[in-house]
Amino acid sequence: MFEDKMLAPCGLDCSLCSKAYRAEKPCPGCHGEDEYKSKYCSTCGIALCKLRPLLPDDFCDKCPQYPCADIMEKQNRYTTQYPLVENPIDNLVQMRKIGITQFMDNQRKQWSCECGGVFCVYNGVCSKCGKVHTK
Repeated sequence: MFEDKMLAPCGLDCSLCSKAYRAEKPCPGCHGEDEYKSKYCSTCGIALCKLRPLLPDDFCDKCPQYPCADIMEKQNRYTTQYPLVENPIDNLVQMRKIGITQFMDNQRKQWSCECGGVFCVYNGVCSKCGKVHTK
């Protein structure tokens, strides 16, 4: 499921969320319709940012106000509060440095379970077999 459309403007990879793998009504990621998103994601300050439509490629690192308080909050939360670490600021740096295609290949290698599922950043559990990721 690792697709460019699952890359959020802040640099997070929405495919690392267990909601992207629900049997019915999977979350479409930041760029999708709000209908199947969690309440948190559909009200995200970054997703609702008025400056975002003005950005050339829809990623926050090109914004004159980057990094804003919303980005820093996500950075802190995703690097300290979950069993697996995703670093949105580093993700954006890597996307610029190696390109989206290589970045997505790296994501696939890093976050895929041997069964073909994806480890969830929030709980470290595979979306397919339930295996817990070991660091």
